[in-house]
Amino acid sequence: MTQIASGYCDPKFNTLKEILEESVASNFEIGGSVALEVEGEMVVNLWNGWSSPEKDQVWKENTLVNVFSTTKGLAGTCLLKLIEKKLVDLEAPVSKYWPEFNQFSKEGITIEHILCHRAGLCGISTTLPKGAFQDWKLITKKLEMQEPLWEPGAHQGYHALTYGHLVGEILRRVDGRTIGKFFQEEIANPLELDFFIGLPESEFKRTADMSAMPTSNRFKWIGKLLKYFPTNLPFYSETFRFMVESLKPESLIKIALGNPEMEGRFMNTSSWRTAEIPAANGHGTAKSLAKFYGVLANNGKREDVTILEPSTLDLATSPHSTGPDKVLFGLDIHFGLGFMLRTDILPMGPSSSAFGHGGAGGSLAFGDRENKVGFAYVLNRMHSGLTTWKTASALADEAYKILDQ
Repeated sequence: MTQIASGYCDPKFNTLKEILEESVASNFEIGGSVALEVEGEMVVNLWNGWSSPEKDQVWKENTLVNVFSTTKGLAGTCLLKLIEKKLVDLEAPVSKYWPEFNQFSKEGITIEHILCHRAGLCGISTTLPKGAFQDWKLITKKLEMQEPLWEPGAHQGYHALTYGHLVGEILRRVDGRTIGKFFQEEIANPLELDFFIGLPESEFKRTADMSAMPTSNRFKWIGKLLKYFPTNLPFYSETFRFMVESLKPESLIKIALGNPEMEGRFMNTSSWRTAEIPAANGHGTAKSLAKFYGVLANNGKREDVTILEPSTLDLATSPHSTGPDKVLFGLDIHFGLGFMLRTDILPMGPSSSAFGHGGAGGSLAFGDRENKVGFAYVLNRMHSGLTTWKTASALADEAYKILDQ
């Protein structure tokens, strides 16, 4: 029996409602929500399914959910605001604002390197205790003591978790506020966004529980993924080499994502939720994410609230770094400043002007300045491999098909 989606949907976009309903009815999703803004109007705000893997609580309009790395776009925007105010210089060394950072060959790392994943600090090479990323002082101290894992600026490598602490500590040193507090006071409250970096315990009762992180056989997953790459031999061989290298204990992806080990349903713990982990633990609704990107897509302003000026958006959404990514299997991922840019690796609809971020499990949020679109999809089943963004991509592609009619 099909679970009927709730919320608002402009009749023109009814097929998005059908996609969301089918994703839950087929048990591909437990629960989720999709929202779409076009030219400043929220034309879709739908939710469906259950907010717990046990399916004993229905997803509601105000259900919050951890969106993992989708948080990065919002965290990066906080630092971009300081750059716009000329409180932070994009080309300056990080140590100008964070003096203790200037150790162990890090003097050449700039603010730009941090924002586009070229700092060489994708992880901590010494073994971290369980729950380490919930301890801000511990991680920032470890980053001060960490030697770059490659020559800063020479290569791109996804800073999966460290990105947020690097961005957040720079912001704290300049502004005095934590990034969670800054985001709430400067962005979330003025725009009435239901989104948090560091979730108050008072909001736990409306927060979705996530399914466990998959622990599938990595060799099997690599074999499946390689089928989708071009058979051009040099590219194929290089991609395979990156993937085989990732299996080694000292590999960059294991340093970036496997230290400390995070297994099972760690993301449902109170310590994870309440901590400020700006790379990975933002909690919010699809409606708020779509509104955030909808504002950015419309010159960064909504009524009397300005997030970023158009000139800053021009800078942030232009390419600053491209692959091969040293952490993510050598893939050709593109970054602006704080945002992923649209590529075939993480499609954000068909528009080349799209910018945003995807998150582990399958969340996705982006803006499109050319078409004045803000889109978001959030969920609570942790997908992996080739199907991670299946629902998000289907919804985004369908939205653009309708817009092109």
